[in-house]
Amino acid sequence: MKTIIALSVLATAFASTAFAANDYKFGWMTGQLPGTQIVAANIVRKPAFSGQKEEQAQAMDKAKSALEKDYCETRGGEFVVDPGLIVFDKGINEWMIGGVCR
Repeated sequence: MKTIIALSVLATAFASTAFAANDYKFGWMTGQLPGTQIVAANIVRKPAFSGQKEEQAQAMDKAKSALEKDYCETRGGEFVVDPGLIVFDKGINEWMIGGVCR
C-alpha cells in the first residue's frame, strides 16, 4: 500500500512539472562582440531553465533562429555555434550561446 501511494505521489509530481514545448515562453537578446565576427544570444525561458542538457538544445535552437535573423541572413550565411561559447549562468538561469556566421 505504501508503495502504491509513493508511486502515485511521484507520478503526480512528475505530471505537474512536465511541460509541452508550446507551454514555454522564450526571450532573448542578441549582440556582436566588437571587433570580431562573434555573435551571441542570451536565452531565457519561463518556466526558468535549470541547466539540464536537453534545455541547452532548446536554447541553441532559439539562438540559431535569432542570430540568423539578426546577423547571418544579411551576410548570406547561417549561424554556427562554437562549443566553447555555450555557457549556462546559474545566477540568472539563462543560456548564453555564441558562434559565427558562415
